[in-house]
Amino acid sequence: MRKSVLILGLAILLSGCDSANQMIDKAQETANQKVESLQSKIEKLDIEGLNSELFKNTPQLVSQLTAAINDASQVDFNNPVAVEEIKGRISNIYACLVDASSASSAQGVMDKLLESISNAEMQQLIESGIAEGKNYTACVK
Repeated sequence: MRKSVLILGLAILLSGCDSANQMIDKAQETANQKVESLQSKIEKLDIEGLNSELFKNTPQLVSQLTAAINDASQVDFNNPVAVEEIKGRISNIYACLVDASSASSAQGVMDKLLESISNAEMQQLIESGIAEGKNYTACVK
């Protein structure tokens, strides 16, 4: 009788572990799909098309903005140092956009950029970078 109870208990325990592994695999698959979806949306984002006149004269800003958005899409939002670093870069890029054109043109570019991003954390990061960039007095190149 003891052996039967012991074998039954082990079978239930192993079945529970298998169910847990299946749930973990499903969660990981879902997370991978979300990341792939976000990356494909970022790849489709045409930053140069946001305001071609503005970016014709400042090709360096295009590469900086592209790199910052790419990094923002991959940042660990649990790492405040990394988040602040990206926020600072976005703030400076915004200030450079203002210097290269005007506050309204820069805001227009950033608004179009934000419209194309569906990740709420990433949007918040960019919005906070813009808000901080509005307080900059000059672009740091």
